[in-house]
Amino acid sequence: MVQEEAEEFPEEDGTIDADDGDAAEEDTSASEDELETPAHSYATLLRALKPAASAEGRSAKRRKLENGHSDAKDSKRRSGAPPEQDVNGQEDEHLGAELVEDEDEASAADEPEEVDSDDEDFVLHDPFERHYANVVEDDLAAAIRQQEQKGNSEKATLGHDTRKIITTYTQKRKSPKPKKGTGNPKLKHRLLETGAAITSNLRPEEQDIMSELFDYKDILCGSRSLDNAAKFRDLSALHSLNHIFKTRDRVLKNNAKLAQESSGDAEYRDQGFTRPKVLVLVPTKQACVRFIESIIKLSQPDQQENRSRFMDHFSQPEDHTFDNKPEDFRDLFGGNHEEDFRVGLKFTRKTIKFFSGFYNSDIIFASPLGLMRTITTGGGKKENKGHDADFLSSIEVVIMDHANALEMQNWQHVDYVFSQLNLLPKESHGADFARARSWYLDGKAKYLRQTILFSDYLTPSISALASAHLHNVAGRIKYTPTYTGAMLNLSPSIPLTLTQSFLRFDSVSPHADSDARFKFFTSTILPNLLRSSNKAINKGTLIFVPTYLDFVRLRNHFSTAQETTSLAFGTISEYSPKGDVARARSHFLNGRHSIMLYSERAHHYFRYKIKGIRRIIFYGVPENSIFWTEMIDSLGMNAQMDPEWAQAQRGKQGKGLVRAIFSKWDVMKLERIVGTERVGRLVSEREGDVFEFV
Repeated sequence: MVQEEAEEFPEEDGTIDADDGDAAEEDTSASEDELETPAHSYATLLRALKPAASAEGRSAKRRKLENGHSDAKDSKRRSGAPPEQDVNGQEDEHLGAELVEDEDEASAADEPEEVDSDDEDFVLHDPFERHYANVVEDDLAAAIRQQEQKGNSEKATLGHDTRKIITTYTQKRKSPKPKKGTGNPKLKHRLLETGAAITSNLRPEEQDIMSELFDYKDILCGSRSLDNAAKFRDLSALHSLNHIFKTRDRVLKNNAKLAQESSGDAEYRDQGFTRPKVLVLVPTKQACVRFIESIIKLSQPDQQENRSRFMDHFSQPEDHTFDNKPEDFRDLFGGNHEEDFRVGLKFTRKTIKFFSGFYNSDIIFASPLGLMRTITTGGGKKENKGHDADFLSSIEVVIMDHANALEMQNWQHVDYVFSQLNLLPKESHGADFARARSWYLDGKAKYLRQTILFSDYLTPSISALASAHLHNVAGRIKYTPTYTGAMLNLSPSIPLTLTQSFLRFDSVSPHADSDARFKFFTSTILPNLLRSSNKAINKGTLIFVPTYLDFVRLRNHFSTAQETTSLAFGTISEYSPKGDVARARSHFLNGRHSIMLYSERAHHYFRYKIKGIRRIIFYGVPENSIFWTEMIDSLGMNAQMDPEWAQAQRGKQGKGLVRAIFSKWDVMKLERIVGTERVGRLVSEREGDVFEFV
């Protein structure tokens, strides 16, 4: 345990202020987790800038701090007793009131911070100053009007495998060119050394993403992979720190100017309504740990308060039972894969504090589920305090990493969180409205907010989110890989040739797609399936269903329709109990069930290796192209287990063993399966609706 004297940057309006030097003495044994709502005045900020009292006249505040992983163990409340879990999933018995802050946190005095110079050239060319500080109201209004008209979009290419779409909201259209030699971004001095280690080791495509990211444009990147995920995480962490430090830097400079101003006529608009400026959405607790480790690596704080408690609740060792799972599965679900969490992170000159109250945090890390619960309950532990999203009113940067994993959880939670961003607060929370930027007061903060989204692939849900909630007037950049096609990436160990067939059906709109798909399946696919299901050689049909609603619809039809009453089938979904899963797999393998319904989310969460598959019908192509190859590899596994059956299929070139039905609305995920060059023909070809690839 390390105990040191320390003073922090407290907050008044949720940004930066300095507290009165004559704050009351606090007992040195006070718990670091006792919470108090922030309620200071602007006058307090000014008084704090006056000459401080002598050292003898001020009582030093003892803080519980830690270096590395040393934790501050305090009070009888925490002696040996396990932390209590509240209804919102927030660990520690006093952190139910997650939106508020502890007493000594709210009354500690600011330490002086080194600030960058007001060099005119720096201000002119710094994207932070240009995007947030030097906003001209007429230009902003014109950009908003252009944004509402969808703006101007142009295309560019990066190398041979990345496509870039640039959307701008200015009157003058510039030819989009890949940025070469972008150099280092405008970083705070304390980040230059650690930032250089990140920015100097990037591929050209990654350099382009870095340049646009630090230029405060919205980023939709669909090329996240196991190879570049850590780089994107480091870049996002660097950008977050840079933004937070520059925000604090600007406020402290203006505090000093106000202290020297005698006329009282000076006006500085440099703040929002509340302190939190960055929101990071990640799918699991372990992903949160990785992101915060990047933060620590880059900021190199002298002390980390509550670090070991954070690691106890958020980090777990790798599960060795996952050793036989695919690498992408281990990356997502390795360690602590809980999906209900949120935690605040607060920065001072030398310290990072974990579990800070949201209204006094600089960065909020959360899963969509965890944040949604906090908003709807007001952060209360034992009683519902009512809806409270005011702590999200001044978010200026949103980072969503591994968005495709979040979509597999519940995308409605993501939509809900974005709908609560940058709303006018219902309460003042001690905000100094004389210092609030005009575009905050005018309710236009959403037009300046930057959203950075990294995903293994882009989906219609992500595109819909961008259309509904991404309004950044700086523009939007979308990165999409050029796909060769997952159908070409089959395992060479499959002992037979396979013909992969794609059957197109007509669908007039995305809303009517589910009904049209069901009608096509029951009228075209199912009759042939029923005729052959009683033949032993044709048993072992797995029907892969991408959405749970379609899964339930098929299951109910198989259970109640007159023509399927004699059909023996099993089901495995993401909600199936382990016993039911084991029974369904066993019956499918021994032939008791000739058909199995298998949901995509079940495969996402468990990666079952289904034995006994003799043919696969994709009710819809999977969003994750990796699942296509894994399912066909399972078919190959059965061919190895049953050589007699495999020999019978060789003469047919594996026809009818792999079939997928699709409509033109499946173009995004179909492209990942068949490849960028082929997808246009499958969607628009008028001479036929069946496409086969050997």
